[in-house]
Amino acid sequence: MEIYATRIDETKEEELERLCDLIDRKRYDKVSATRHKAARKRSICVGLLLRYSFLKAGNCEEEWMQVEIKQGEYGKPFLTNYPDFQYSLSHSGEWAVCATDTKPVGIDIQEMKHWNLNLAKRFYHEKEYGRLLNQEKFSTKNQTKAFYSMWTAKESAVKRSGRGIGAGISQYITAEDYNSIYDAEKKQTVHIKVYDDFEGYIVCACSDAGIFPNELKVIDFSVLCKN
Repeated sequence: MEIYATRIDETKEEELERLCDLIDRKRYDKVSATRHKAARKRSICVGLLLRYSFLKAGNCEEEWMQVEIKQGEYGKPFLTNYPDFQYSLSHSGEWAVCATDTKPVGIDIQEMKHWNLNLAKRFYHEKEYGRLLNQEKFSTKNQTKAFYSMWTAKESAVKRSGRGIGAGISQYITAEDYNSIYDAEKKQTVHIKVYDDFEGYIVCACSDAGIFPNELKVIDFSVLCKN
């Protein structure tokens, strides 16, 4: 598995058209239909990160220009004709991340900011909720980290499964050491890794293979823009 991260750049408006030529056609159409400037930049940045990840996996630019992205039954995107290139994308605040592997993978990033205990009570298993409450006696920072570690773990597990957020996240129960997560519906345990100190963000990857990098590879936005 590889995990790439890039800071979402404040790209000048006149640069957008050139950058659009580097992303996949499906995303290009989506960006073209989006009028919100910030959303356009965010989508382009994520698309460029996917392109970079695809090329770093040993594929060439000519292959990228011909790539076709489709969606599974519940909306999980995949590249046709590249079954060994599994990927997952996420963005939050100033950062975008992309995880790639030869087996199904999911990733989520969340900026650590204000959160709601009622949200945890609604979506977390009683064991998770108890662990979260227990963190309060140590520090608010610890509790915040615990909340987002569980949340990103659940989101990444949903993405790995390909069943979509509609399947719910409450069925996933994180292990106390954050090394695995249990799918109560499928009665299956899968591997996760939480990166809990990334520029004020929490990142979690979920993978069938269970082999994770020690850290994220931060790629400068200017590198993503190269032809």
